[in-house]
Amino acid sequence: MADSTSKKVRGRMTIHIFGQFVHEGILAGLLAVAGGIAMWPIRKVSGAYQEFTGKLDGISKELSTQRTNCLATLQGQGDKQIELLSKTVDTLDGVRLDLREQTGYLRAAAPAPALQRVRAGAKRK
Repeated sequence: MADSTSKKVRGRMTIHIFGQFVHEGILAGLLAVAGGIAMWPIRKVSGAYQEFTGKLDGISKELSTQRTNCLATLQGQGDKQIELLSKTVDTLDGVRLDLREQTGYLRAAAPAPALQRVRAGAKRK
């Protein structure tokens, strides 16, 4: 009978010890689930933040590329405009010289009284 009593005591002790481990395991599982539930919104917000900053980085790169392209285009157009302005100035210089020469021919060909009227009109202004 002593054997059966000691077996019963050992069985109860084993169940008691095993029960404590089961209790601690269930508690650890519940805490893990509770931690996961608590972390879910944080992970969701963190993922949204990472996605948002990724989009902002993409927009920043696109704007930098567009700015670089625009400045390169403007620089190329500026060189072309300087070249065209130089041609325009040369052309206008030629027109001015041709106009001076034409005015000289017209004055030489104009009769004297008409020339005096033109000079008198210039003095009034």
